[in-house]
Amino acid sequence: MSMMQWSLAEVAQVLGIEGYEGTLIPVQGVQTDSRLVALGDVFVALPGARVDGHDFIADVAQKGAVAAIVTRLVEGVTLPQLVVKDVVLAMQMLAHAWRKHQQWSPCILVTGSNGKTSVKEMLASVLRVHLGQDAVLATFGNLNNHLGLPMTLLSGRSEHRAAVIEVGANHLGEIAQLAPLVEADTGIITSIGLAHVGEFGGLAAIIAAKSEVFQGLRAGSVAVVPVVPLGTEEDGWEVWQPLLTQQRVVGAGMLADVMVPRGWSAWVGVAGREVLSNGQMIHLKTSHWGDASIRLPLLGAHHARNVAVVCSALLARDVPWAVIQQGLGVLAAPKGRLQRVDVSPKVILIDDSYNANPSSMLAAVQALKEQPADRRILVLGDMGELGDAADALHAQVGKAAVAADIDVVLATGQYADKTVAGAGARGVVCQTIEDVCMHIQALLSGDQVTAILVKGSRSSRMERVVDGLKEQMLVTAHKPRVG
Repeated sequence: MSMMQWSLAEVAQVLGIEGYEGTLIPVQGVQTDSRLVALGDVFVALPGARVDGHDFIADVAQKGAVAAIVTRLVEGVTLPQLVVKDVVLAMQMLAHAWRKHQQWSPCILVTGSNGKTSVKEMLASVLRVHLGQDAVLATFGNLNNHLGLPMTLLSGRSEHRAAVIEVGANHLGEIAQLAPLVEADTGIITSIGLAHVGEFGGLAAIIAAKSEVFQGLRAGSVAVVPVVPLGTEEDGWEVWQPLLTQQRVVGAGMLADVMVPRGWSAWVGVAGREVLSNGQMIHLKTSHWGDASIRLPLLGAHHARNVAVVCSALLARDVPWAVIQQGLGVLAAPKGRLQRVDVSPKVILIDDSYNANPSSMLAAVQALKEQPADRRILVLGDMGELGDAADALHAQVGKAAVAADIDVVLATGQYADKTVAGAGARGVVCQTIEDVCMHIQALLSGDQVTAILVKGSRSSRMERVVDGLKEQMLVTAHKPRVG
C-alpha cells in the first residue's frame, strides 16, 4: 500500500496550529497505537483511564514518529507536539481533511441495528471484483465508532477507487457527528432492531439515530432504506422520508413489502430462497433492473434481506448483475457470524459467537431451524446492553427456540435462568463453558446428525464454546479403538 502524501505543515494547518508553516516533513500515516508507530507517522496520544498515550511520546519518537498530537506538552522529548483541546476531535478533523483528498466512487456509508458488518463485507467483495482487489477501502472488522471510523478514513490511499465505511452508535447524535466526515454518495440503513436498546431507550430513538446516516449525503445521492410491513414498530419510513426529498431512495426487503408504493423511487425485493448445504440461493425481483438469483455462501434468512440491501446500493450505482453475483459468490464468511465449522460428519457446528442482540438472536434461531439435522441444539450466552428489558428479551429468545422446535437450549451467563424459563423443559442452565461442552457431548450419539449453533454478546465470549467443542471432537476423532 502506498504512503500518505501529506506534510507536517498541512497537518498543523488542518488543526489550526501555527508555527509549522513551511515544515515539509512528509507524513506517512496517522497512528493511535504506540506499538504500531512506524517511520513518518503522526502519533495521536489518546487519553484513557488505564493507558494514556501521552506516556508513550518518547517511545514513538524513537520509532521515527514525526510528531504527536497531544492535549498537554510532555517534557524531555524533542518530538514536535501539536497541542489541541481534544485529540479525538483533532483526529476526526484530520480524517475529514484527508477524505477530501480522495476520489472514491462509490463511497458508501453503512449503519443499522443488525447486518452492518455483513453488508459492508458483501459490498466490498463485489466492488473488489468490479474495480480490483486493492482498489476498495473498507472498514477493518467492525471498527465503526468515533475512533475506528476516522482511522479508516485516514488509511485511504491513492490506489483506493471506492470505499465502504461502517458506522455504529449507542446514543443519539453519534452518527450525526461521524457521517459528515465521510461525505458519502450512498447511505444505507440495513435494519432496525433492539441493539443497544438499554442506551437508546426504545425503537423510536433507534430509528431517529439511524436516520443520521443520511445527514452527510449530498443531493442526488443514493439512500437505501430497509422496508418492513407497514405499521410495525421497526418501520422508520415516516421518520426518514422527510430527510430524503433530494436523494434517490431505494427500498430493500421482502417482495410483498417493497412493492407497496410509499415514496421510494426504486426497490429490490426477496421473492424467495432455497437453503443449500453450504449457503442459500436467493431470488430477487426489482423495479428497474430486472430479476436475478444469487448464490450466497452464508446461512440465514436475514442474509437474504442483507443481499437485497447490497443489490439496492450497487444496482443504483450501475454495477452489473454478473459482477454482483460473482462478488457475493466468493464472499468469505466473517468469523463468528453464522460460520459453519467442520468438526465431524455427524455434527453441524455453527459459530455465531461474535455478538448478539434480540433481533439477531431470533434470526439465529431460524437459521438453526433450517439445518438438515436429526437434533438441533442452541447454545446461548447473555445479550448485553438491554437495560430493564433484559429479563423479558432473554425469555423471548427461549420461547422462540421452542416455537422453532429446537430440541435443546443450553444457556449460560447472568440471564441463563431467564432464557431457560422461556424454553421450558427444553432448556438447561449451564454454570460454566465446560458444563456446556459436557452437556453437548452427552447428547451426541450414534448415527444421528446434530446441528449446534453457538451465540452470545461479545462480553459472553461464546467462542470459548466453539473452541472447546472443536478440541473435544478432535480428541474423540483421534481416540484409538479398543479391540
